[in-house]
Amino acid sequence: MKNYDITKTKLIIWDLDDTFWKGNLEEGNVLFDIDIVNFIQELTTKGIMNSICSKNDFQKVKEKFVNSGFEHIWDLFVFPSINFFPKGERVMGIIKDMNLREENVIFIDDNISNLNEALFYCPKIMTATPENVRKMSEELYLVNDYDFEHTRLKQYKLLERKAQARGESSNEEFLRSSGIKICIKTDCLKNIDRIKKLILRTNQLNFTKFRDENLEETIRNNNSAYVIAEDKFGNYGICGFYVTDKVTEKLIHFLFSCRVMNMGIEQYVYSYLGKPDIEIKGEVASELGGNVDWIELVKDLEIKSEKIPKKNNINILFKGPCDLYSTLSYIDSDCNIDTEFPYWNKQLIYVLAHTHTAFIEQTHKFSQDKLNQISGRFPFPSKDEFKTKFFDPKYNIIFLSLLTVTHSGLYINKNDGSYVVFGYTDCDITDENNWEKILAPLPEIAKNTNLLMLKDFQKDYIFAGDPPVDTVISNLEYIRKNLNPKTKLVLILGSEIPTDKILPGYENMAYKHKILNKAVRNFAEKNEIKTIELSEFIKSEEDYTTCINHFSRRAYSLLAKKIVDISNEILEKEYLHIKENTIL
Repeated sequence: MKNYDITKTKLIIWDLDDTFWKGNLEEGNVLFDIDIVNFIQELTTKGIMNSICSKNDFQKVKEKFVNSGFEHIWDLFVFPSINFFPKGERVMGIIKDMNLREENVIFIDDNISNLNEALFYCPKIMTATPENVRKMSEELYLVNDYDFEHTRLKQYKLLERKAQARGESSNEEFLRSSGIKICIKTDCLKNIDRIKKLILRTNQLNFTKFRDENLEETIRNNNSAYVIAEDKFGNYGICGFYVTDKVTEKLIHFLFSCRVMNMGIEQYVYSYLGKPDIEIKGEVASELGGNVDWIELVKDLEIKSEKIPKKNNINILFKGPCDLYSTLSYIDSDCNIDTEFPYWNKQLIYVLAHTHTAFIEQTHKFSQDKLNQISGRFPFPSKDEFKTKFFDPKYNIIFLSLLTVTHSGLYINKNDGSYVVFGYTDCDITDENNWEKILAPLPEIAKNTNLLMLKDFQKDYIFAGDPPVDTVISNLEYIRKNLNPKTKLVLILGSEIPTDKILPGYENMAYKHKILNKAVRNFAEKNEIKTIELSEFIKSEEDYTTCINHFSRRAYSLLAKKIVDISNEILEKEYLHIKENTIL
């Protein structure tokens, strides 16, 4: 039974012996599991933290990492608890020190008793055994976040230093000695992306729980500000945000990052605002009363950059489905990397069609009003499918994966040539013979409404093919013509090597890749476009995980190496390189 959800995870706590590595450290030598070592790096890149709860000697464990060449992995762990005390209370302590909720934590241990003990102290914690790790890593592509500069890790390292410095002091004594400063700034629209991330990720100190799909409008029409904090341990960046109604002065938004939990900042700001009316929604890990007099309000504080400034103006875009998710975790760069991958939007719709060549074309070809019209008639596509920076002239290279176009069902509007994507290429929804199959999973009460929708859809749309070769080539011709001439386009082609691992909608995919790839190669050769063949990296059935479009770490690392080589060749300088200790 699966007891974890990687998409809800903020922290994984690892046992070591016979879990993170093979063998028992006290009994002799141990063997590091390279797949897990790589997984730790991928998790950190996704903003998911890692800790240790092990019955071992702390110094011996640290020496084992360092002497085995894995000091860089040791540095990715936060709040490690390595001693011989029972694990249940220690797991609870790690979660408390990191200001996290137990439902956002996975504890992995080969000993069921240890897992049950953790569940006794943390009933909502997620648990897993070492046998679950591979499946967990295969599902990591579902996590939509990225933290290439390890900003989140740095913040938790800061918390770790604070916890060590606190020692036996009372919390108030410690806070008074910490030199906490905050500033309150009102230029919210200039920092809208950071504020949106804060709203999306914050739960424990989000008092109103308002996710706000029209945040910019809310900010413009009301009184808003964000909070920056720092103390003698470091800078916390933008860690709070509020909006008060311009007329009633009631709080619409009032939220703070868990990074500043127990510092008194939310109480101070609430008093600073004059304790306005607020409707608190759900559970909150703090109360707004009390007298906080250890915080200094200052005029200005620096907002620490989330990205290390680059030494150049080289820009690369990676666009495509999950084949590129895992690949980037093996790559370091001295240039600016942007990504456009699938993700779950606020309406819990999985946004994938924006990686399709047809959607890339029409985001450039049609006006915003026309795109709104396309997304307003049927439940698909979502408006988010039309968001892209693809045609920005700043990009030196764009890596575009074509995996989406082979298995996604593409439909062309008979009247204006616009596109929508629905389902898979193996099931044409304009074909009446497929309607019974499409409607079968629906409850009886919904079947008639959906049948009417299918009939309506059939009037205006035609199926683009299985696979839609001519349309894809037409899309690519449009894309190449309208891209900045200086932008180099690199196309990633699906594997043509069959596999027995098949998911619904992926049947006969190797053959479909072969058909599409032949046409794309011909187009690429005529237009001096480079291609990457995923078939090159498949040496056995083990190089596939769940299906022909999901690969082993070995295959992803080889794809990463190819990307690095092609990029550096195009740029005529080594701007990209493979991370140290990556196994190729």
